[in-house]
Amino acid sequence: MRRTIALSIRLYFVLTACRSAVTAVLAVCLSASCYAQAKPADVPSPSPQPALPQPALGPPAPPHPAPSGASQSQLSPPTAKPDDLAKEAAVFEKFYTRVREEADGTGTRQLTARIRVQAEAGVKAMAVLTFSYTQSNQQIDVAYVRVIKPDGSVVTTPPYNIQDMPAEVSLQAPMYSDIHQKHVAVKGLGVGDTLEYQVTFTTFRPEVPGQFWYEYSFAKEHIVLDEQLDLDLPAGIPVTVVSPDMPPTITTDGGRKLYHWAGSNLARPDPDAPPKSTKNWKPTVQVTTLATWEQVGAWYASLQKDSLAITPAVQARADALTKGLTSDQDKLHAIFNDVALHIHYVGLDFGIGRYQPHAADDVLSNEYGDCKDKHTLLAALLKAAGIEAWPVLISSKRYLDPATPSPAQFNHVITLVPLSGKLVWMDSTMEVAPIGVLAAVLRDKQALAIPVGKPAYLVSTPADLPSPRTVRAQIEGTLTDQGLFTGKIAETTDGDVGATWRATFRRVPQSQWKELVERIAHAQGFGGEASNPQVSDVEKIDEPFHFAFDYSREKYEKWDDSKTFHWIEAPMMPLGGELLPGIKQKKPAEDPELGATGETFFRSALKLPDSWTMTPPKNVDVVEDWAEYHSTYTFANGVFTVERCRLIKKTTVPLAQWEQFLAFRRSMGSDEDTQVLISPPMPHGRHKN
Repeated sequence: MRRTIALSIRLYFVLTACRSAVTAVLAVCLSASCYAQAKPADVPSPSPQPALPQPALGPPAPPHPAPSGASQSQLSPPTAKPDDLAKEAAVFEKFYTRVREEADGTGTRQLTARIRVQAEAGVKAMAVLTFSYTQSNQQIDVAYVRVIKPDGSVVTTPPYNIQDMPAEVSLQAPMYSDIHQKHVAVKGLGVGDTLEYQVTFTTFRPEVPGQFWYEYSFAKEHIVLDEQLDLDLPAGIPVTVVSPDMPPTITTDGGRKLYHWAGSNLARPDPDAPPKSTKNWKPTVQVTTLATWEQVGAWYASLQKDSLAITPAVQARADALTKGLTSDQDKLHAIFNDVALHIHYVGLDFGIGRYQPHAADDVLSNEYGDCKDKHTLLAALLKAAGIEAWPVLISSKRYLDPATPSPAQFNHVITLVPLSGKLVWMDSTMEVAPIGVLAAVLRDKQALAIPVGKPAYLVSTPADLPSPRTVRAQIEGTLTDQGLFTGKIAETTDGDVGATWRATFRRVPQSQWKELVERIAHAQGFGGEASNPQVSDVEKIDEPFHFAFDYSREKYEKWDDSKTFHWIEAPMMPLGGELLPGIKQKKPAEDPELGATGETFFRSALKLPDSWTMTPPKNVDVVEDWAEYHSTYTFANGVFTVERCRLIKKTTVPLAQWEQFLAFRRSMGSDEDTQVLISPPMPHGRHKN
């Protein structure tokens, strides 16, 4: 089973090798969650690809963030080759954003674009423009959408081509019917045309009276010849405008303070360029009237106050869940597990739609909610049981800039419970992760904790899981002299890996588990047939997750009946992190991440045909300060046994040890690729060549 898997050691094989088996499942579990990129509320997203710069109301998450140290010249490359631009599907000849904020928190955002469409892919991307907004406090006015033909003629999109409709999420979760979209079917667009549009978003009811915040990132992923941002602010109110890497021109006029930025992006990121640090990435422009994080916390505490009301229904649910339980620890687990498992998570970024959570009673009766709604219900139920719970605002996409207090920096809400002198972290949106387990994108980050009745403060999330992660897999099988392999594959795991497996099986109907385990087996390099899946209770999230299945393969490995001797590998999946010979990797800008600490241990036992022989390879032992790898090979009583163990001791590798890190991974890859020669008994008088 020769494999060519080259993984980052931080990713356990289930997250990568099984991707083809569970893509649809993980798309539901993860991609639709707060960990997936959401389009900013005021950015039109051409269907089917969102191919526009990001003048974001919420936190931007560019796939390749510009480093905070980027110079203005980097934001505005001086030249571009015409031949290179001609290969683009579409080129933004101009993209202007005009923002006007008022002292009471209302304001407008006007987008003006001119896009040259150069290929059919550009036509498809721009054929339908989608503008999202929140109906309760915003409105959209489309001034024009028009197509300019090469001969100068103009095709104007008529008003009846513009449809206002609820966002797709509201079809599945009516509680979010406030989120609307204007869909504009562009009339007459073809290759060689130029598309122009102008759209104005008006905020007629502020999120916080007398306050506003805003972020903008100049394009790095799209070709934009002329990109401008104008910010029109009241001159008489205190406001923080942060843009250290691209200073604006500033003027005043009639009691207004006017900021202007201009830039361009004439080349896509060079895929061969050395990686740049993303930890200190910030938007090009950050604007906020909030002066302290305490203010941000007080604002959100006021938003959720009424939603936390303990109604008779909330009290009854809390009483039912905690009946017979005496310790706060047991009550916490019972309530958390109920909210995590039985309140369906609707994946909306914090700030998309609205910031205010729905009432806990509504979330309970509807049995679904986004991150802030699930926290609100969890906090209300815990409050009804006499346990305090705090909201924590955090971002899954970026690291916090502590110098700029703004809600725009957050896209997710998790929960913190002070219990028995300790702070207990939890995220009910993961649904199948136990208390204490946070997703990797949330670990070791600053966040804003909002205690009950006390000022908010910045706190760091744990860098690791609450206990070392364990993954144990066992493969036992028998090989016949005709090459038939039959056996069983079993795995037991906990932590974030266990949560991923649990979510996978939970999202797939039990009637389809046979198909699922067969796809999993194929994705891991087992090319035969899987059957008879045996899976532990997917809802017992406080226990390790276990699954097993039978496996058979008609011709094991590269079995060739015409040959007497056979080269085989052990029937074992990769541990994760292997780097095979010939695979090159660029040195990153930051310490490589290893993921959660803990042990991954795989064991395979293959019984060869009677009297067949083999010589086991040498054992391998690699020890570093941050990780260890060990493998042992034995052959006894006709059974070829292999044990491989990867021990993660630290969550990161010092960047100065990059070469040792590569050598460690190559040792794993070389060992995983080891083949052994198995031989049948020799007839009397014959000798092996």
